[in-house]
Amino acid sequence: LLGLLAPLASAQLSREFYKASCPDAEKIVAAVIEKKLKEDPGTAAGLLRLLFHDCFANGCDASILIDPLSNQSAEKEAGPNISVRGFEVIDDIKKELEAKCPKTVSCADIVALGTRDAVRISGGPAYEVPTGRRDSLVSNREEADNNLPGPDIPIPKLTSEFLSRGFTPEEMVVLLAGGHSIGKVRCIFIEPDATPMDPGYQASISKLCDGPNRDTGFVNMDEHNPNVIDSSYFANVLAKKMPLTVDRLLGLDSKTTPIIKNMLNKPNDFMPTFAKAMEKLSVLKAIPGKDGEIRKSCSEFNNPMPSTGGSVIRISSANPEDLEGLSSGGTQVAGIVSQGTKDPWHVKTLKAAGAAHPKKVTGRHPKLRGAHPQ
Repeated sequence: LLGLLAPLASAQLSREFYKASCPDAEKIVAAVIEKKLKEDPGTAAGLLRLLFHDCFANGCDASILIDPLSNQSAEKEAGPNISVRGFEVIDDIKKELEAKCPKTVSCADIVALGTRDAVRISGGPAYEVPTGRRDSLVSNREEADNNLPGPDIPIPKLTSEFLSRGFTPEEMVVLLAGGHSIGKVRCIFIEPDATPMDPGYQASISKLCDGPNRDTGFVNMDEHNPNVIDSSYFANVLAKKMPLTVDRLLGLDSKTTPIIKNMLNKPNDFMPTFAKAMEKLSVLKAIPGKDGEIRKSCSEFNNPMPSTGGSVIRISSANPEDLEGLSSGGTQVAGIVSQGTKDPWHVKTLKAAGAAHPKKVTGRHPKLRGAHPQ
């Protein structure tokens, strides 16, 4: 059923959605992205991850862009999203579009279009992105905490997560290949002892990450071409020269290893397959039609609801009678939005982990989880 939802949402989107209302919308997006990539080639990796974390958690609805309030949680502060970046890029694009076409182009469309352009400029494939997405009325931290895969997730579980969203194992592999062929990963997410790693590569990782750099250091996802999307991922996985555990596990699993070997032997298949997977990802559970809203600012709802608890939610998305008990953490709004937890995510994790810091890169950092390429 979930596999059928993406085509239905996509059918309500259009390549010419802004033809009359904002004909220069895509040109404006592309111009900002090109400028940002010249300033920081890592912009593409940041936007790829931003799109994935937004779409995979609760659909491509820009809910990840909402800033938490002092007394309300939001998707942005979920554990896997703490180090997501690229928000300022989306804000800059939104500012220019608001000046040209006020209250017209959604933040969700900006994320999808900006990522598409960043991928293309960084050597990846050109692919279609229909527009007409609406922005969400809810930003729920728990959606991200519960639905985003971590850097050491077992491959059967990872495959199940992708299948539940309508992706084939091959599409899963190429999405990881494209996203993990560029950018950097924090040292604290690298676990050389979790699964086999090439000894020479492990030695180079240790030089970058052991000692005082364990909390602040970074390692390139691709040690040779960290800013270019290419098919080198497959050779690196099979050679056990990838920093994240999940990528090395893909090269050991009986279901995914044949896919990786096939992509390695047929390198020309990667770009078109990655393009189709990105098209599919960019419309995942998108909000079309008249639902949702077009935000004036991507980081806040047009009419945020004041409250003393729960996830951030827009006033018009709830009936007044459903909101009783929200400020005290009641359950009467369960049908609208899952409530935030009493403790922030990192506090709960620290309690469970005993707040002990690892001394080497071989340990998990107790404060964070989730794959965090930059």
